[in-house]
Amino acid sequence: MTTNETLPTRVSHYPPLGEGLTPVEAPVREVTLLEDRAQIRRSGSVTLRPGRNRLLIRDVAPVLQDVSLRGTLTGGGRVIDLCARRAVRVRAVDKPERARELELEIDRLCEQHEELGEERERAEQRRRALTVILGKGTAEIPEDAAWGMVNQQAWHDTFETLYKRSRALIDTIVERFHAQLELAERALRLARERQALDRWDHAFVAWIELDAEATGEGEHELSVEYVVPNALWRPLHTARLGDDGTLRFRCSAAVWQNTGEDWRDARLTFSTARASLGTEPPVLSDDLLRAQRKSERVIVEQRQVAVQRAGVGGGAGAAAPTAVELPGVDDGGDIQNLRARSELSTVPSDGRLAVIPIFELTSKAERQLVCSPELEPRAFLKATAVNESRHPILAGPVELIRENGVVGWTRVMFVAPRERFELSFGHDDAIRVYRTTRGKSETDEVDRWTHHDTAVAVFLSNLEGEAKQIEVVERIPVAEIEHVKVKIIAEKCQPPAPAPDKDGFCRYRVELPANGQQTLQLRFRLSTAPGVEGL
Repeated sequence: MTTNETLPTRVSHYPPLGEGLTPVEAPVREVTLLEDRAQIRRSGSVTLRPGRNRLLIRDVAPVLQDVSLRGTLTGGGRVIDLCARRAVRVRAVDKPERARELELEIDRLCEQHEELGEERERAEQRRRALTVILGKGTAEIPEDAAWGMVNQQAWHDTFETLYKRSRALIDTIVERFHAQLELAERALRLARERQALDRWDHAFVAWIELDAEATGEGEHELSVEYVVPNALWRPLHTARLGDDGTLRFRCSAAVWQNTGEDWRDARLTFSTARASLGTEPPVLSDDLLRAQRKSERVIVEQRQVAVQRAGVGGGAGAAAPTAVELPGVDDGGDIQNLRARSELSTVPSDGRLAVIPIFELTSKAERQLVCSPELEPRAFLKATAVNESRHPILAGPVELIRENGVVGWTRVMFVAPRERFELSFGHDDAIRVYRTTRGKSETDEVDRWTHHDTAVAVFLSNLEGEAKQIEVVERIPVAEIEHVKVKIIAEKCQPPAPAPDKDGFCRYRVELPANGQQTLQLRFRLSTAPGVEGL
């Protein structure tokens, strides 16, 4: 839009634009995204005459916060006053024509959606028929072999052809399904636009009016800043583990914005500052102290504590979650301002996800199989690497990728530069794990202490033809008071149990031979003093 362009004659505003305003081309140059809002900076050049000039910046976000408006003028001038104004846009002339176009487009999308559904249904029927054929053919193989009718090449060619056709049908079904989803989303957006045409009060526009004073005629640089809601970002990571042990970790920003203005070719900065946090002190209330007689009963509480650490030693690798949850921005207590890797980025105002890369790091990872049978009877591939970037890794979800494709999602906590961190890249199907527990209790007749003995057995099997090393993590309770004691019964453990750490984790280094098995026995005793209740 040039400085001498006038509004189209087909579009009117209520209330109307002010008279004597000089339009200024000031697109969005910089955006600083916070946890729940965004700081916008627009700038552009304008030719001013000496004295007061009235300026206009069009198509700003209608949801901008008026109290956040700031304006500066360089080159021998200053902004005297500025304000945001809003209006209703009415398209009285071109509304019927546009409505007809939208209705025809919606009908066309619905027809395509129905055609894709029919194609998908036909592919489903063919796939079900192939499944029946494959089942019958598989059932006949033992009968043919019993009669001596063995023809391996014929079986191979027949089943390879059938399975290839089945895979092609599955690809067709998935492709048609996603195409239907895309058509349904497009039709829904057009239906909303069509509905908006029936509501004359639905389309809002906003602009900024400025009063600028210049000392002389010439080019000046105008800059306007304001804050908008309906914009946020969250960290989103991708980790790719190669067969050579190289870990490529990419940190990105998941951005959403529906402010009413598009950010085209703007410099994006992602900040962890929390401008919405209150600064008022909390309201204090009376804390009454009362004296009471000390009870002879000791009531203890048994609780489960989740040990969460980003660094090494935070427990065994866990299964990757199936759902992605975006938490709040965790910066480890130090405000971070991260720039987008690309100099200029575009984020449209449509409320849809936009992924903007921030930085990448490459590190040599240590690969290891770990297993925590109490949580999950599987062995997981754990990769330990170092954050060799100068930026911290913010807490957030991580997409896990190996050479054969995506293996799932996990989460990472805040990782400072040069700090080691761990990621789990799915389980190993060749390792089978089975865990059993049993226990008994008895009370000593002399000191009246109660002893609870627990026996844990872990059975490991390796179904592959190569040896594997696994770290098995078991745990024992940790006592925090003198009335409760926990110790390992070493003579009944097989192999000898390692010393537990301060969180009660016992780590075994198990060498599983090819097609081999091994059993771990862990026994411990929980003793409680007389009068202890709650366990």
